[in-house]
Amino acid sequence: MELNLIAAGIELVGTTIKNLSVQNNIVDVERGAKRSFGLNINEPYFEKSEGGYFAQMTIDFEVGIEQNEEQKFKLELSLEGAFLSGDGSDEGLFKKLVGVNGAAAIIGIARGKIESITANIFNSGKVVIPFVNVVDYYKGIVGEK
Repeated sequence: MELNLIAAGIELVGTTIKNLSVQNNIVDVERGAKRSFGLNINEPYFEKSEGGYFAQMTIDFEVGIEQNEEQKFKLELSLEGAFLSGDGSDEGLFKKLVGVNGAAAIIGIARGKIESITANIFNSGKVVIPFVNVVDYYKGIVGEK
């Protein structure tokens, strides 16, 4: 089993946090706190490389919590992933794999980072982002236009 192989035809090279911003005045997160979550999948960058294709994709995340009158938390995170195709891969197929499978991989990695970061910010409580159906996300974007 290859560790960084997301699906046949696409390999995750790595991820990096491009931007991280936190505004917070909450000490303990209450169960009844109002939580919000949003994301934006940016258009990937593609280039031909030796024997295949290379892609970079950035996803912007925004997480918010409001409780009581004036206690607020806001986290903004931009996470970039880099991907390689297999040797002799089809360019169109690779672009589709990056758009869906690559985005899903980045969201999964962001889930762990956001949980870890928020667990260290709050005295008690943490943020666990929901699962995102990437195909439905794209359908929602197309439906808005």
